[in-house]
Amino acid sequence: MNAIPIMLLKAACLATIGTGLISVAASHPAGNALWALVFDVLQWPIDGQQGTFSTEARVLNAVCGGVLAGWGALMYWLAAGPIAAGDQSARRAFLASVLIWFATDSAGSLAAGWPGNVALNVIFLIALVGPLAALSRRVSAR
Repeated sequence: MNAIPIMLLKAACLATIGTGLISVAASHPAGNALWALVFDVLQWPIDGQQGTFSTEARVLNAVCGGVLAGWGALMYWLAAGPIAAGDQSARRAFLASVLIWFATDSAGSLAAGWPGNVALNVIFLIALVGPLAALSRRVSAR
């Protein structure tokens, strides 16, 4: 049955949307505490050095957070509809978007000196691709 991989995939999509909304909240100084904590963890050790964002960083938080939330919503829709129904082209499109995100985000993070973000990306990669792989195995086993 595909219910568990689809449920896990939808949960990962919701986590992606949530991460985007946390980023958007940090576009205002009053909403940046959680996002600042994420950045502090990514630049280990936790030392409170990432407590504020510049004006430029706040607008990037808004833009990137909005894109992340929208991408998560699109992936959720694909997971709940076409992928759950067995549409392999939707599964391939989902997978391509995740792999393109992972490669570009991780390369940029390394270039910026933030390897901790690559570690976070790996967690999201596993959460998003793992259920797709399980669904793919079930389709090929038929």
